[in-house]
Amino acid sequence: MATSLQTPSIAFTAPDPGRTSEQAPVFEALMALVAEFAELPRPYIVIHSTGPTFVLQLMHPSLFEAWREALRLPADKVQLHVTSNSGWLSSWGRFRGVAFELTGHGVPLSAEQAQVADESSAVAA
Repeated sequence: MATSLQTPSIAFTAPDPGRTSEQAPVFEALMALVAEFAELPRPYIVIHSTGPTFVLQLMHPSLFEAWREALRLPADKVQLHVTSNSGWLSSWGRFRGVAFELTGHGVPLSAEQAQVADESSAVAA
């Protein structure tokens, strides 16, 4: 393979992603979750690189509810998010000083909720 001296140099500087050590509080909180709630259903875990936060995603409302109760998140703070054919639940809290979001997917929608979501999507478009 030959290289050319005329190959343009691309001036790209990758943003500083930070250091793994900055996420230590998240990892510590997750390890404490594992120890404290070992018998709860396994969530899908997302760790955000923008700050010390994480998301616990569960694929059924009953699994969401088990975690919500264990984490003592108030039921009146749960939000229902609706799209044209599905819904999910979300709530927020802190565990061991680390912010997290809990989500529960697969929420069945009534015909009325689905219609309202379709109308909202049509208005937004």
